[in-house]
Amino acid sequence: MTFQKSLDAIRAKLEKFGDVLDNEEITKDVLIRPMIQALGYDSSDPTQVKAEYSVTLRKGGRGRANYVIMHNGEPAIVMECKALGVPLDHKIQNQMRQYARALGAKAGLVTDGDCYLCFANVGDEGRMDDRCFRELRLSEPNDEDVEALELMSRNRFFPKQFREAASKFQTDLDQRDNLIQVLNDPAMLEQLMHIGEIEDSAKRESEFATTMEFIQQILSDKVERIALGDLEAPEIVTTNEEFYAHWLCKGIVHGVIEPHRVAFRDSKTYASVLIDDNNRKPLCRFHFNGRVKQVGTFDANKQETRHAIEEVDDLLKFARTLRKTARQYADS
Repeated sequence: MTFQKSLDAIRAKLEKFGDVLDNEEITKDVLIRPMIQALGYDSSDPTQVKAEYSVTLRKGGRGRANYVIMHNGEPAIVMECKALGVPLDHKIQNQMRQYARALGAKAGLVTDGDCYLCFANVGDEGRMDDRCFRELRLSEPNDEDVEALELMSRNRFFPKQFREAASKFQTDLDQRDNLIQVLNDPAMLEQLMHIGEIEDSAKRESEFATTMEFIQQILSDKVERIALGDLEAPEIVTTNEEFYAHWLCKGIVHGVIEPHRVAFRDSKTYASVLIDDNNRKPLCRFHFNGRVKQVGTFDANKQETRHAIEEVDDLLKFARTLRKTARQYADS
């Protein structure tokens, strides 16, 4: 059976039994183990798939990963599962990442049997990314979703190639989200509303086609001018969220280091909070321009770790880390 046909069979079960899949074990039996089989792994073979796998965490303590898929005898993919319809929140995502890091796994899946969050180690080869490179639902079929899942299949999973493919998915998502921001410009929305309100379908399609021709020509001209060096890059724009996050950082480290030493420096891709406005003294970074807001913190070796946040006030969750980092620079 092809992967696509296997997915169709799982979708049929989802549609038939969705209303009664009210706990994790039933969801795993009906939807998740069949997905593992569809990916080419024998869930009854412990050399390929280990259920409730005991994990010793790096900071002490132990846990159990729902499933660990093996590759060449080593843990490769960590799966964390919930009952159908249970929110796949940051807590379960962080749990999967902790297990993956402790095991040295290269990929991760968080799922309720319908929704799948696909993770990889794109940003740092040694650890799982804080954000997924693909979020999909089996109940909403999409060819790109199938491709993303198939990256983890037994016949296609090779860590280096997987990382490169996941990176491409992530880049495409960021580009799409940037374009969505452009389309949300009030002038663009006004034009789209004008087109959408045309009652005659033929006229509406004609107006839309004309608009797309204009947009294509404008974009083509811009790209050509950039290629010729005739168009300068836009100035860096600092958002209110970045300003607020900077002042929040000042408050967090107050008492550890003087507030006037906590400087802010913006760039096109991220904003930095630096001590003494010195690149060699990073306190944190704000990655607020992508699909998911992220805060970058730094260890003693100035290695950055990104953390997904839902709102700027979530910076307070990293207060202890930021204060520890500030202490390194307090007397310098």
